[in-house]
Amino acid sequence: MSTESHILVIDDDIDIARAARLLLVRHGMRVSTAVDPAAAWVVLASERIDVILLDLNFVRGHTSGEEGFAMLDRLVAADRHAVVIVVTGHSGIAVAVQAMRSGATDFVIKPWHNERLLATVERGIALRRAKLEIAAAPPVTDELLLGDSSAVEHARDIITLIAPTAASVLAHGPAGTGKSLVARLIHRGSSQADGPFVTLDAAAADAAMIAEQAALAAGGTLVIDHIDRLPRALGADLTKALSAARIVATTRLDRAELSRAIGEDLVDRVGTIDIVLPPLGHRTGDTLLLARHFLALFAYRHGKPPKPLSDVAAHAITTGHWPDNVRGLRQAMERAVLLAGGDMYVPDDFLLSPGAMPDRPRTPDLSLARNEEALISAALGRHAFNVSRAAAELGLTRAALYRRMARYGL
Repeated sequence: MSTESHILVIDDDIDIARAARLLLVRHGMRVSTAVDPAAAWVVLASERIDVILLDLNFVRGHTSGEEGFAMLDRLVAADRHAVVIVVTGHSGIAVAVQAMRSGATDFVIKPWHNERLLATVERGIALRRAKLEIAAAPPVTDELLLGDSSAVEHARDIITLIAPTAASVLAHGPAGTGKSLVARLIHRGSSQADGPFVTLDAAAADAAMIAEQAALAAGGTLVIDHIDRLPRALGADLTKALSAARIVATTRLDRAELSRAIGEDLVDRVGTIDIVLPPLGHRTGDTLLLARHFLALFAYRHGKPPKPLSDVAAHAITTGHWPDNVRGLRQAMERAVLLAGGDMYVPDDFLLSPGAMPDRPRTPDLSLARNEEALISAALGRHAFNVSRAAAELGLTRAALYRRMARYGL
């Protein structure tokens, strides 16, 4: 571990602080200590700290953690990238879990195993670096028509050619394929990019709404969403409004079907240029590219550390069925960024349907330790970390459950 890693141990027990310092220094880290929050702020004001080991109690005989929680709140408020690891005794596991819900990154139980403490601190250092890298990185843009498939490359080429013109555009494609994105890209590349960008929902439109939205879009772009749902009686009203702004219309129908729905004359007026977006399943090789992009986008947007995809997750995403196309993939990646645990993404993080996973024989996991840890973790989750209820369900005493929680770092 690099000597650049600087750890602050806040603990009133000098022996505990010394033991942590000796261990971490031996592994190449720089360590400062403070006996209470007041002393800790002196260090924090003058030093760059990567990870903070925080005891929750600083008054002999107190076990509520009141002082530690107050310090934790101040640390998180002062630095949203702070990595705080709570240090607690066996009887304080529930308190430590509460601290994690208040912003702590992890916790270590006293007396600790050196390997456990070291691994926890090293994970904390990696998390701190990832948080700072995300903060320093430029924003990941959401305004890209990504893909290497020929259909998407063709769509990008057309957008590049016609965006600077005043030509009306008709974007075709199933739901969730990116028609609204095409409209925004055309507007952004046009000479009216500084003008208004207005959307008219054709299904909900009436004559007054058409006139109002067209007036608002004057000098900019009017997007007619789901133009195939426009009542035929309103065709003349829409035709009158077409001269006010650049027109981009979207539809799930092809040109022939759309002509039957709203009339060939109106289709010709709104569709000088056609851009066709295929369903995600027809975009060979694009699914995984998009998934990685959305994971990076939402990690940045929500301030989460970036994580890799496991090989099995990447395969499941590539071969999965995405009924809502790019939109569905995008939503699944955002949910995973917000909710997934672990050091890398696995298929369960994306709520993939059973059909998304390839069929393969399953070998039973015969590890007693892994199965016990899974059972305990599941019981604690079902009972919101109420140790008494989880112990009762598992047929254990509270003390026995605490020992197992400590063993598995739960």
